[in-house]
Amino acid sequence: MVEVGQQRLPGSGAARGPARLPRGRHDLPREFVSRTQRDRLIDAMARVVARKGYANASLTEVCAAAGVSTRAFYEHFADKEACLLAAFDLGVDLMQKAVAEAFSRPARWPERIHRGLDTLLRILAAEPAFAVMAVVEVLAAGPRARERRRALLESYAGFFAEVPRRPGGPQVPAGVVDAVMAGVYGVIFDLVSTGRAAELPDRLPDLTYFVLVPFLGPAVAARVAATA
Repeated sequence: MVEVGQQRLPGSGAARGPARLPRGRHDLPREFVSRTQRDRLIDAMARVVARKGYANASLTEVCAAAGVSTRAFYEHFADKEACLLAAFDLGVDLMQKAVAEAFSRPARWPERIHRGLDTLLRILAAEPAFAVMAVVEVLAAGPRARERRRALLESYAGFFAEVPRRPGGPQVPAGVVDAVMAGVYGVIFDLVSTGRAAELPDRLPDLTYFVLVPFLGPAVAARVAATA
């Protein structure tokens, strides 16, 4: 289970609060009840979408998994898409914070890339429901969801802002960063979409080499990729 601060990724099945909120009159504060309902709906959305697919995930199933009434659902979200987007945004924000923290620790740029990539792969492997929702099913959730995915991929370009220049080496063509990110995403998509997210950390050496070799050459890329 991945936890960033005191928050957990959607789909972990560990939304905070009681397993089921009490019916009728109770002493729980209204703000607590509202926050708990929303957290549980977001978590349930990721789990149901991962299991059934976005197109086949019904609000009835999401509400049942969350232990929240359909009426309460509409107090938090306009529709299924809005809940999916909230789950995506929360999970991606937590994941990106963890990756950025790993990347930001002092080291040379290649080692920092290796460390950030390792963190990304481990998070997706540890949270397969979130991985399916955020990597695969987001593509079926409409144009706003696909725009969120595009923005996520574009955000990784920031990790290449400090690429060192090889002395005497050729200029790396424009567009290589985009191609590298698309290639990494393709490998992740293939494993997640076929139920093999647990294998993602095993691909760290291959993906590290793939990311680094256009910028640093095969010798340096192979050395960093072999780092435990």
